[in-house]
Amino acid sequence: MCSGLAETVIIRQSFDDFAPDAAGTVGVEKDEGGAWKDFGKRESSPKATDQEFAQGKDGSKGRSIRIIRDDAAVQTPDFWLLGSWLDPVDTGKARISFRVLRDSPDSGFSFHIGNAEKNAGVNTIALSIGNHSTSLEKLGVMTADGKWETTQTPLPVGSWMQIALDIDFSASTYTVSVDGLPVGEAIPFERDGALRRISFLPTHPNGNVSYIDDVEVVALD
Repeated sequence: MCSGLAETVIIRQSFDDFAPDAAGTVGVEKDEGGAWKDFGKRESSPKATDQEFAQGKDGSKGRSIRIIRDDAAVQTPDFWLLGSWLDPVDTGKARISFRVLRDSPDSGFSFHIGNAEKNAGVNTIALSIGNHSTSLEKLGVMTADGKWETTQTPLPVGSWMQIALDIDFSASTYTVSVDGLPVGEAIPFERDGALRRISFLPTHPNGNVSYIDDVEVVALD
């Protein structure tokens, strides 16, 4: 992970001040909390009130955001996702981190970093956390050719873990760590404009639940 560098906060969101009916409408890009939106197509996005909140299962205080795959809420086979617009970042280094709790062995989602609205544009920085298309038990990373690669890092169920990505824009690489431990070597990625959004995409099966908390994006100088 990057160390010894000054940090400029782009997003620092604990969700503790979120009202359950506010998801999808909160904030602007320049807020430390970000601008949280439902990025899926309008006909297949859940309403803001469908986003439910819960206490962390580790006994911590405050809210976390619950993401759930709910096929009954969609009218088309398109995926829906929840995420935040960012004040653009495209130079130097950046760190993105969040805490996640998988509710069951079937819990799964993918985490994406992009530059355009919804799913437009090349997106070659992504993680899979219990994603059925990769592995339910091991963390997955996306390589520069857009393919998933399963790591040897296990994904626990029922306990919080912190995931961090350190991005080096000048080298066009990123590294991943889980609970402070590095996952493999630096991974090349294809640059396609500034970092403009982050998003969480729940995957099959229907009804699977995960919790997200303490999302942070910082630029490192």
